[in-house]
Amino acid sequence: MANQSAQRPAKRSGGINATFIGLVFLGICMLVAGFSIGGNIKKLGKTIEEKSFAAASTFSVPDSMGMTQKKYLNETEASAYLNISPEKVVSLITSGDIKEYIKTDEGYSVSVDVLDEWFDNESYQTKLKNNSVPGADVPEDGENTEE
Repeated sequence: MANQSAQRPAKRSGGINATFIGLVFLGICMLVAGFSIGGNIKKLGKTIEEKSFAAASTFSVPDSMGMTQKKYLNETEASAYLNISPEKVVSLITSGDIKEYIKTDEGYSVSVDVLDEWFDNESYQTKLKNNSVPGADVPEDGENTEE
């Protein structure tokens, strides 16, 4: 047995304390690194989200698609909605073709419903004018409908 004790290394004083302090230091370093990486991941996620949103907002929706959300449109918005010039909108209002409007300090405001009604009527009148070609009343089969 004496031989076995001679082969064992001698214990150092403070060996356990040094190991414990080393492990605590290593743990603290790991915590700091974890917080640092976590913070950077959070910043990266926010940056990616902002870039994704910025890229998505570069796709523009025509103003006319969003116009129906408003009840009244000014001349510029109405012109974009009808795809005509703002001067034409003012002309339609002053000539009486568009009868319902609100006069404001900045100009005129017209209801979307009134604009839709005018457009439908204008489309109908244009269709009637285009169909009033001579011979358009005659049926295609050549029969006379009069008795």
